[in-house]
Amino acid sequence: MPRMPQPRTWMDRRRRQAARIALYGSLVLVGGVTAGLVKLLDRPLYGTANEEWIERDYLSMPEVKLLQEYVRIDTSVTTGDEAAGARFLAAQLEAAGIPARVELLGERRANVYALLEGDDPRPLVLHNHIDVQPADPSQWFHPPFEAKIDLPWIYGRGVFDMKSVAIAQLMAITDLKKSGVRPKRSVLFLATSGEERGSDFGVLWILREHPELVRGFWAVLTEGGVLEARARDDFKFWGVEYAQKRFFDLLVCSDDRQRLEQVRNDLIQLGHTETDLRLVPEARTLFKTYAMTRDSPELRRLLEEPESVLGDIATFRELPGYIRSMFRNEAVPFPVQEAPGGGYQMVIKLHLLPHQELTPEIIERLVPSWVTGGLPRVLRPAPVAKGGSPTDHPAFKLVVRTLQEHYPKVPVGPYFLPWTATDSRFFRSAGVPSYGFSPFLIMNTDTLQVDQANERMALPGYVDGVALYREVVRRLAADTE
Repeated sequence: MPRMPQPRTWMDRRRRQAARIALYGSLVLVGGVTAGLVKLLDRPLYGTANEEWIERDYLSMPEVKLLQEYVRIDTSVTTGDEAAGARFLAAQLEAAGIPARVELLGERRANVYALLEGDDPRPLVLHNHIDVQPADPSQWFHPPFEAKIDLPWIYGRGVFDMKSVAIAQLMAITDLKKSGVRPKRSVLFLATSGEERGSDFGVLWILREHPELVRGFWAVLTEGGVLEARARDDFKFWGVEYAQKRFFDLLVCSDDRQRLEQVRNDLIQLGHTETDLRLVPEARTLFKTYAMTRDSPELRRLLEEPESVLGDIATFRELPGYIRSMFRNEAVPFPVQEAPGGGYQMVIKLHLLPHQELTPEIIERLVPSWVTGGLPRVLRPAPVAKGGSPTDHPAFKLVVRTLQEHYPKVPVGPYFLPWTATDSRFFRSAGVPSYGFSPFLIMNTDTLQVDQANERMALPGYVDGVALYREVVRRLAADTE
């Protein structure tokens, strides 16, 4: 998935971390990963009066055991085996009486399909990806694929991205089957390959090879939901992702590594525009709910009157980095790598606002010709949605309503992902409504290691989130509005 390089200021580093966390269910605007800070931020876990986690036998819970088993399967993009993860998921589905098909794509890649038929054949799709980011064992407290439980946490690569959601989806669909009641709406469990490296053998493969399947999708639930929290009992905003930017890859090649490094440095120094700003409907929709949740009165005012920043650079600069990103197109150079056929290459991710067409003028504005100086540039095509999914879709409305019923004091609304991308962009390109939903109430210290060493999740938030996901899916399967 697209990644921003490290921003140049301390505040932007904090915002970048927050944006990354959004993909796994918790957006927490906190920075600095030090042992002392982690200890300090852990205190609310132990001090919260209504936290009774210590009295619960997590080790015996089926959802915890399943997550442990799944995390213990190395499905990383470098050393792992997605096919082994696919077979594990398929075995759980088959054991519950749901036929599952594992589609092998080579020795280590695989997709999993399992349909629970209902009266309405247009399925609700529970989508997750099998692969996880690489992990260097030397940097971990415990082996990254041991799934070590040190209460109240479980440690392991993928516990956030996104095996916890996969198990929540797995238990939701198997519980529907075990109930013995035929659902009104069909439910499809869909686990896919290679999301961390562009989804060429995952969702993109399915769009190309199984278009007849995709045309029947009613709606998709996947990763991308956000949760902003000050503490375990103090939540600012719960967002259901419904839109993100349009992402394109511009590949620049050279036989000279240093030449590409210079291009990368020039683009970083050039920075992002502060003048060519736009207020797109997706951002405006977010701000309607999001503004009231901000602690700063000035930030609340700016988000309530977003037009005021369009022509005022000084005011625009007062916005947090992730908010500024919602007003502009951006070019993000990734690290230089060796090219498969020799030489070197660098991917420049072009982040365009929704509905913005990728024209030669836009490319020139984001990556001026003088920066690349005649080096070969190749634009890699990919299906890209023009805009977000509708917020009046029954699936979106029911997810929001369920959250509001369970957490009436927490503002809930649509969220526009500014810095990162999920497979939702591909589903949307095919006309399928897709939404990022995370059910997990978790502490900020859980999120600080996402895709880094010692990735972890608090089991209280995980277990309660599995139950919440089960209810959401049960209600969606029973609703044919």
